[in-house]
Amino acid sequence: MTNVEQQIIKLFDAQDKDYLTLKTLKTNSQIKKLLQLTEKMSNTEIKKKLLPHVEHAIKIVKGYKGLYVMRNISDTNLIFNRIRKKPCSLKSLKVYFPVQTKELAKLVSQMVRSGQLCAEFSEKSDINLSIHDSKTDHDYLKTQKESAPQASHDRQKMKAAYDHVGGGRSFVRIYAMREFLKWSRQRFDRALEKLTKELAIQLHIGDPSVLTEKQLEDSFVDDEGQVCITITWRDI
Repeated sequence: MTNVEQQIIKLFDAQDKDYLTLKTLKTNSQIKKLLQLTEKMSNTEIKKKLLPHVEHAIKIVKGYKGLYVMRNISDTNLIFNRIRKKPCSLKSLKVYFPVQTKELAKLVSQMVRSGQLCAEFSEKSDINLSIHDSKTDHDYLKTQKESAPQASHDRQKMKAAYDHVGGGRSFVRIYAMREFLKWSRQRFDRALEKLTKELAIQLHIGDPSVLTEKQLEDSFVDDEGQVCITITWRDI
């Protein structure tokens, strides 16, 4: 992770956000100094300054209001994180969001169909979005209670694997953790999905060409069909 990426991640964490407009970087004195930004610089000029420092932790994307810098996570996780913090309408979500409207509507529809999001029509014919919550269901509560010890155990094992395989590095290869734990694919993927939903970890998309066919197979495919190669442990 570059020094600039570290500072931008700190800015995300301080503001409890996963993304910011590029022009926001000019308001942070340290980032402004590192990138040698000026007040009159356009988004295109800021992007040119930032690109050489982009490696793994962040990415530059085009959204509803132009260019954004965001954590290197999938768009599905981005949407989930945003609505988890504050339920909102689809109309409100798209404003200042780093996913273009057409793609955003498509992803939200997929998440509603898969049960990740709840959608309700308002009186103004807008769609109100919230995180699917079945905790009121008795059978669900019973299942969760019974599986809680195993889930807690798996979380500890995953963290231990992350620390051992990573050796102090922030970005750890998923295939290496899978090899280290030697769990069934179902158990490993289930634990990874649970940690992602709890925002304990973040999945990162990478270049598949750097991995062997076996390593690629032992990585992780998210809900969008994107290959996630590494994770970082947030544990918030």
